[in-house]
Amino acid sequence: SSDLQSLHLVQHALFSLFSGLFHLIAKMVSYIFALLALGAPPLGAATSMPSLLAGLTEQSSEEAASAMLSTMEQEMGVKRREAIETRAGPLESALQATYAALPKNGYGNLGSAAAQYALHRYFVDEKGWFVKGLQALSPRGNASAAASPVEVLQDDVPAAVKEHFQARLASRGFGLSELAILAAALEDLVHRDTMGRAAAAFRAQKLPLVGRVQADKVAAVLEHVMMSYMLDSAAVTAEKRQKYLSGAAPMEEYYPGWTDTMKFLRDVQEIVAPAKRGSLSFEDLARIIEEVNEHYGRWQDGECQALKEDLLRLEGPCPGRVELRSFYSSAVNDGMWQFSESMTYLRSTDTLDESEPGHPSVIAANYILGPSNCITSSKYYAQCCVDPCDGMMSKLEKALAAPAATPAAVEAAVEAALPQPATSWDVLRLRLQEIARANGGTVPLHGRLFAQWLHHAFPRECPVPPEAGAVQHQELPEAFAARTGLQSYVTEQEMKQYLEASTEHRRQQCSLPWTPGE
Repeated sequence: SSDLQSLHLVQHALFSLFSGLFHLIAKMVSYIFALLALGAPPLGAATSMPSLLAGLTEQSSEEAASAMLSTMEQEMGVKRREAIETRAGPLESALQATYAALPKNGYGNLGSAAAQYALHRYFVDEKGWFVKGLQALSPRGNASAAASPVEVLQDDVPAAVKEHFQARLASRGFGLSELAILAAALEDLVHRDTMGRAAAAFRAQKLPLVGRVQADKVAAVLEHVMMSYMLDSAAVTAEKRQKYLSGAAPMEEYYPGWTDTMKFLRDVQEIVAPAKRGSLSFEDLARIIEEVNEHYGRWQDGECQALKEDLLRLEGPCPGRVELRSFYSSAVNDGMWQFSESMTYLRSTDTLDESEPGHPSVIAANYILGPSNCITSSKYYAQCCVDPCDGMMSKLEKALAAPAATPAAVEAAVEAALPQPATSWDVLRLRLQEIARANGGTVPLHGRLFAQWLHHAFPRECPVPPEAGAVQHQELPEAFAARTGLQSYVTEQEMKQYLEASTEHRRQQCSLPWTPGE
């Protein structure tokens, strides 16, 4: 018996030894293939980080994309790789026009700032998502001054995957294929987040994840998921969040547009998975929620347009400008409680025009597009008002298909593709020529000066860009308060005090400020 037990122990030890060796060999083989995918030298040659980066530099965009997908498969599994690859195909087509119009580096690819801009434009234009980590920066900006676009993945993919993206970006930049894969990887993370929220809603409603759910239970699940997005804010305490999710407090108390939102959810459900089926599976519910995520931004933008109309009713002689006195007066006297941001917060988000001393005014386009008007949020993006100027830029990029153009070509494209400007062409033409003189004879479409030109041409639609070299803080109100220790909103009493201390002033003439510098 003792000998038999000893034999079993020896067998077990040998099994453990060979098992460990097998896994070690498998790891080594996987590592070798990964090095080869990155363009590493053959076995027997000296391998170093510079040589790996050199391999990345020599790869075409298609080869780099294939290597990225191989790394994903090794680190995340075959199914995740296949899901991301499937998403990347249509994304290449969607990103094509913006990619073609952006400035390229010496390899003909996008640098960090340009890649960040392209992704921002896609997610805002197509979904109304303001992805966290993607600011609306100039694609000509200093890449070192902004976070890498790879940071949109946060810490939710293996480090090796992020490192591969970052190494390619640093060595050669992103081609269209690599850009599409990064966008697809983010969409995959959003999908997984959606599945998690759907599962949490099922558990909260005590419904099974396997099997089918009666149609009359669906509304409660969808409401729970939508509330989880809207209440996903640092400004909402855990106690208050639970009150709304449990139904102990009406959601209308937190968000007045809740009834309309519920109608939107029902409409999406009837299109994706009609209630007449009688029952729905977890997969059906997940598909409905994904469709809501896809279309909610555009639907919710109707509320943004209504808010913009309310704001522009207060407009003074300068188009797109509302005196701060009128802004606060509408909150105090007309019940427009939304118009109550503090001067310090408005200033920090580039929303306050202080070019006329003693008489500040709110820049309507910057205000509507500002973070204080974002409605829902997730770990990866916030749902904010859609920028109509982005749509204008998309049309110009398609019309010109280049990162820069002559003043005459820009004028022709604007006249062909965009509405009639609010400022006379005599003035706008001189500004285009001024921009071209500062840039070797052409107008860079993605520079700060052209963004400022668009604001002069369309002051109610296009925002004023930040000053050259200025640090832009597009922060949600609670983030601003946490960073500065200052109020992001003012009380009714404080607004009344401002109105009493300020004097009514109406400009006789309008002169929108123009500042030099790209």
